[in-house]
Amino acid sequence: MADPVPAQPAELKDFTVDFMSDIHADAWDGEEYDYAAHKKSDIAVVAGDLADGPQRALAELKKIAAVYPTVLYVDGNHEFRDEKDHLYHFNFAAVEKELHDGIAKIPNVVYLKDKPFIKDGVAIIGRNGHWDYAMATGDPMVPDTAAMKDAASAFKTSFLNASRFINMARRDFYALRDQVMALDKDPSIHSIVVVSHTVPRRDLLIEKLPTEWQGRAGAAIMNCLKKYDKHNKMKFWLYAHQHTPAPLKVVEGVTYFENPRGLKREGNISWKPAVIKL
Repeated sequence: MADPVPAQPAELKDFTVDFMSDIHADAWDGEEYDYAAHKKSDIAVVAGDLADGPQRALAELKKIAAVYPTVLYVDGNHEFRDEKDHLYHFNFAAVEKELHDGIAKIPNVVYLKDKPFIKDGVAIIGRNGHWDYAMATGDPMVPDTAAMKDAASAFKTSFLNASRFINMARRDFYALRDQVMALDKDPSIHSIVVVSHTVPRRDLLIEKLPTEWQGRAGAAIMNCLKKYDKHNKMKFWLYAHQHTPAPLKVVEGVTYFENPRGLKREGNISWKPAVIKL
């Protein structure tokens, strides 16, 4: 017997958030971004890559938190790089603990990895997403070996270390899956917003992206999340990572959107947070 459709609230409220990602504060030659000048909402959603290394990222997060009453944050891949040599040292758990402990000292920041944010019947959940080297194959169980070898070379590490991102991607997917399943059955929730740093669908990849880089653009397994949304509560998926602004894309009732600042050399000088009505 199918689960009954949860009752919807008598009055559905909505609110807006300022969505931003890929700030890369350490790649702008000391130019600080003026968040206050572009603030449009009381809630900021930050989809990772604030800077290389957890300490530099936390410093930027504090600047955002000084402007916005509420900040919702997922980490990006650059938080896991060393701020000195800019390489991955594959100490995932230690970085996440450092972020967790640092965020615990900023009372108006929610680390979405630790808990969801719920307001007016809208649940916002999030994870980094990482990558599973399967965007090119389209099958999350079949990683692209060439992409893994390319990553090992780019990261100056072993093939085994490069493959560890697959476990992180699957861990993040299953965490989001469990949240979606629980929220789908909760009658007080009418909308679910997913936030990830990496790209959740193959058809969201930018054009002419090299096959090797597609492998670490996102996790193909994330495309499976929608099937656990039995009552079609998933409304938005906010993502990042590609440094290329893209228009809204609606697939199966879910609106996908990215809003990256990127690196200074990429020239996105007029970038500003995007206002999203939830």
